[in-house]
Amino acid sequence: MTVDLRPWKRLAAVWLPAVMVCVAAAALYVWQTSESGGRRAQVRSQIDGLEAELVRLDGLLDATSADRDRVAELERQFSLLYADMFGSLNDRLTDILRAVGSATRNAGLLPDSFTYSADEDRGTGFIRFGVQYSVVGEYRKIRQMLAELQASPEFLVIEKLSLSGDEDPVSRELKMTVGIVTYLAEADAQQLRRLTGGIAGPAGGDDG
Repeated sequence: MTVDLRPWKRLAAVWLPAVMVCVAAAALYVWQTSESGGRRAQVRSQIDGLEAELVRLDGLLDATSADRDRVAELERQFSLLYADMFGSLNDRLTDILRAVGSATRNAGLLPDSFTYSADEDRGTGFIRFGVQYSVVGEYRKIRQMLAELQASPEFLVIEKLSLSGDEDPVSRELKMTVGIVTYLAEADAQQLRRLTGGIAGPAGGDDG
């Protein structure tokens, strides 16, 4: 039995383009839905890109949160430093005198009367508050007192040491004047005037 293909040949101009269109559509569908190319691959690539961007943004958010926490901790530490080391005269005077009294007492020394001074520190804007007193004792005791003053949490700076007279040849005692300074963020004007006569003037720079 033979198939007569002549009608198909005569109508090839009709059915052949239709067949080609179907084949092309099928090929396009296969390409678009393949893993390695086409629209599906493009969508997959876009999804991967968005996921990577989300991971990056999450990392930035975590870093920002960590930075914010670090800033908050630094601000807290600065507030404590400001209050503890550069607070007001009213808050710190007792602690300063207690630190001096502890250092002299532990060294077996007895300070004489205290004198005070104050001036404005131009570099920091703080008040530079000075305490001066004298002690009489052996060199080793004076050295112990100075070591304790330097180790004090009250931020005391030994600014002046001066001998008053020569060492006693019998008792081996020295009379030494000690001047220490610290810095205050603020001070009551009346209290400062009673202690020092008022702020002497700006220090820490030249007027030119």
